[in-house]
Amino acid sequence: MMKFIASRGTMVAALALFLGACSQGGSIQSPGSTFVGDLPGGTGGGGTGGSGSGATCPLGTTIGTAIGTTTVCNLTGEVLTNLTLPRIAGVAYRLVGRVDVGRDLGAAGNAATGVAATLTVEPGVTIFGDEASDLLIINRGSRINAVGTPSQPIVFTGKEDIAGTANVDTTNRLWGGVILLGRAPIRGCSTAVAQGSLECQNAVEGITAATGRQALYGGSTSADTSGTIRYVQIRYPGEFLSSAAAGDDLNGLTLGGVGSATDISFLQVHNSGDDGIEVFGGNVNMKNMVITGALDDSLDFDEGWTGAVQFLVIKQTPNAGGPDRLFEGSNRAVASLAGTLNTNPTIANFTAVGIRTNSAGANLQGIVLNNTGGTPGASGRFINGVVTGTNTCAVSSTANTSPAVRFDSLMFDCSGALDSVAAAAFSGGTNNVSNVTSTLSASLLPGPNELARTALNPAGVNSFFEATNYVGAFSAASTATSNWASGWTIQLLPAAACPTGTIEQGTIAGQRNCVISGVIGSGTIPANLRLTAGNIYQISGRVDVGFDRGAALNAGTAASLTIDPGVRLYGSTSADVLIVNRGSQIFVNGTSQAPVVMTSRNDVAGTQTDKARASREWAGLIVLGAAPVRGCSTAVTQGSVDCQNAIEGITAATGRQALYGGATSADNSGRITYLQIRYPGAFLTSAAAGDDLNGLTLGGVGSATEINNIQIHNSGDDGIEIFGGTVNMRNWVVTGALDDSLDFDEGWVGKAQFGIVLQALTSSGGPDRLIEGSNRTVASLPGTLNTNPIITNFTFVGVPQNDASANLTGITLNNTGGTPGGSARLLNGVVTGSTTCLNFETANTSPAPQLDSILSSCSGSYGAVATARLNAGSNNTSGTTATLASRFINGSAESARPAVNPSTVDTFFTSTNYIGAVRDATDLWWSSWTCSLAAGSTC
Repeated sequence: MMKFIASRGTMVAALALFLGACSQGGSIQSPGSTFVGDLPGGTGGGGTGGSGSGATCPLGTTIGTAIGTTTVCNLTGEVLTNLTLPRIAGVAYRLVGRVDVGRDLGAAGNAATGVAATLTVEPGVTIFGDEASDLLIINRGSRINAVGTPSQPIVFTGKEDIAGTANVDTTNRLWGGVILLGRAPIRGCSTAVAQGSLECQNAVEGITAATGRQALYGGSTSADTSGTIRYVQIRYPGEFLSSAAAGDDLNGLTLGGVGSATDISFLQVHNSGDDGIEVFGGNVNMKNMVITGALDDSLDFDEGWTGAVQFLVIKQTPNAGGPDRLFEGSNRAVASLAGTLNTNPTIANFTAVGIRTNSAGANLQGIVLNNTGGTPGASGRFINGVVTGTNTCAVSSTANTSPAVRFDSLMFDCSGALDSVAAAAFSGGTNNVSNVTSTLSASLLPGPNELARTALNPAGVNSFFEATNYVGAFSAASTATSNWASGWTIQLLPAAACPTGTIEQGTIAGQRNCVISGVIGSGTIPANLRLTAGNIYQISGRVDVGFDRGAALNAGTAASLTIDPGVRLYGSTSADVLIVNRGSQIFVNGTSQAPVVMTSRNDVAGTQTDKARASREWAGLIVLGAAPVRGCSTAVTQGSVDCQNAIEGITAATGRQALYGGATSADNSGRITYLQIRYPGAFLTSAAAGDDLNGLTLGGVGSATEINNIQIHNSGDDGIEIFGGTVNMRNWVVTGALDDSLDFDEGWVGKAQFGIVLQALTSSGGPDRLIEGSNRTVASLPGTLNTNPIITNFTFVGVPQNDASANLTGITLNNTGGTPGGSARLLNGVVTGSTTCLNFETANTSPAPQLDSILSSCSGSYGAVATARLNAGSNNTSGTTATLASRFINGSAESARPAVNPSTVDTFFTSTNYIGAVRDATDLWWSSWTCSLAAGSTC
């Protein structure tokens, strides 16, 4: 008997640990441990022949040879009466050879020699095999009811797993597998009869005549039931009964002619030596399925399967050996008469991650639909899927497939080209995209590119499906520790250990504390550091991403920092600041349901005494680029490659200065999406020293940088300050800033759309301006690079005075040492609450400020320059009282104002026909990822 185990012995200590934990009733969630749920043993492995746990085997089983402290209860031969395997502490059940549940009742369910039986498996039970011949078969007319729970899944595994000598990454082919056989229609009849007829049946793969009594499947009962499988793991199966060449290869889960009344959901097959799951005909449907580490195909279907699958994860692993395809569909006819029962499943919401080549160096494929002896070839409908990592995403070897293959809302990220048939299906479907780089976080969860895809509601295609509005197996709300697969699966998502380059230092708020200090890319920290979910990250002192590459981007060292959805980072003091230097990048991959949060230690630990007024508890985030700036530190030409400056707050007195500026307008500092920055803006020494820090500081950041869906809350200085550059923003929120909410200077000529600003009067300072725009020159030579951004669809709500009783201004455009003054083009805005809505200090601003469709509702006067600019624009009003609902949502007055379509001004902007940031109460772009905006919401 051939037995292949890729690696053994490396998991003994880990398994001993979890065995002890589980004997106390604990559970360990994925990611993390190898075993999930309650283990049968007490203290782990130790080989066979031990005394076991002293437990008594239940009726229908017999005592076997103990494995360490685990009592083994053997299950053998035929189960011809209903049998329950209860969970008994310290007990594991062994399949000794082929175990049949019931005797085949035949296609009509009335075979004279047939016997129906039901095998019930209780939550937390472990069943194992030790040889290829150790397998479980549920015959036609019989049932399995294996219903685990998320905390107590049922585990089918191999003996080495019980003994603690299995390697969770590389072990496979320890035992046979699980086979369910039913009476639903199939195409692959073993004799010349009509496909899908009562007489059409076949012997299941792996159980050949040479290995003993064949096991049959097929019939004409579409709604046949083989029972229920839920919250089940099948680990390390797929051993060959004699050899691969003999055709007696076994899969993790084999389904032959299984009907639609069978319930299969929340099931994982891990490290199968052959296919993960193979379906031979029938109508069975499946939901919430996971296939990891299969050595052959992950999901293989054939012989007229017309069922459905929703929420499917496939993850190939190179450690396990030589995986083949993610999906393989065939249409074998064998001896059948010609017919129309063709393989055509519907598969929705799947994430399939492959590897480029197998261990033999062969290129691997994603979705393969072919023809093995039957015409037409296999078909299928694939909806809302992500395929990445394989050499080719899809191949369909037959053009005469009937019905034709259909793809809708698929995202393909593979290096190779589609063949002609697959390409035709891809282009003929809806909302399909290829050559879009996958941004999956934690290898499986949706990132920005996946979330940007347009989904098809699968509930309109098949009533079995749940309604979804996303592609892939997981929604935007899923995190590494909170998703439908967490708690009962293994080796699916990366472990939550501190990433290489960070240092574990205890816990905070019940989570592992990972400390980041120094320079990312310095050698001690990888040049591409990824902060994975499941930990809290401490920003300790000044943390630099890369070494400054200079204005020409040809010096220093580039690095990147990637932050997964839902991650929290915190600082404790004014010295704790995160700086992304010129030539390096940051990728904040938050989602609407799992934003990234940068905050203070007090916030994380829950030690703020007055949360509403808290601010200046750490420094903030600084991003620096090589785009043109006006404020050169030396007498050089504005906007030239020689024009650079040191960023505010990081003065020579506080250490190494951080520089920005250059001549690369389309410089790319990365992507920031769905980010909250809370309680930043501490002074490094004092406000007078010029080392004030903002929530988000952007210095010379270029237009290729993406900044969307950001909130700055309770900054001790400005919320966002922009020093030159060409960076654009969309969906930005500033709440509770103590100085300006948005401050821009030094030649910023970018764009911003959909901005909400809410000032808050606090006893720890007091807000200043909603917007301040300046045109500082410092030492620059005279030039024409003037501050002049375009800002559209904004709602700015101020307060009349700060706590020093000074009257406050909404939008101020001024001149701090430069001629002309700062300018801006403002469209579709609402400004209210401040004493003065608009204050333009200099009349010689060039180009002149341009205002269109602005509703300004403040008690104070506007001044001559601001009044002139209001009158020069179109559809502006200063005599209409704002009627905002919930502080920032358009009311009747705002809805009545004419708007400018900003997309006609610049293609960056989204087309709108309303003023303000939030059209009405149904416009919820801000609702799921911000804090302290909605009524009753706090941060």
